[in-house]
Amino acid sequence: MRSLKVLILEPNPFQLMALHQMLNAVGIYDVLAAHSLSAARRSLGRRGMVDIAICDPQLKGGDGLALLTHLTEHVEAQALILIGDVAASVLQDVTAMTSRSPVRLLGHLRKPISAVLMRDLLDNYQLGQSGKVPMPRSAVDV
Repeated sequence: MRSLKVLILEPNPFQLMALHQMLNAVGIYDVLAAHSLSAARRSLGRRGMVDIAICDPQLKGGDGLALLTHLTEHVEAQALILIGDVAASVLQDVTAMTSRSPVRLLGHLRKPISAVLMRDLLDNYQLGQSGKVPMPRSAVDV
């Protein structure tokens, strides 16, 4: 797998560590881990654009949706993976937001996150980047 830069926004330290380790296990070591919107924005400011951002759009305080809005408006990520129990209306909003942006929505993974399903989304992204398989513009609910 080509080296990817991934941003994770997850306020729960245990879940943040688990996602980070899951990415490391599949060979992704350039991981920006943030527990808040402000920490995520600081990391992006220091390290620049990421390939993939992973977050729950329904985080308490609106941090998740605010990050997704920021990423799509400023194109600071190439793709998004949503995690958690996302309401259908929020999923529709995020899908609409990404349809107006070059940022792609790779899919939605429910918690607890399956390493196999995460790997499938990452592989799909890699194949889309290599031109072998067109990457879908709509969300994959797995």
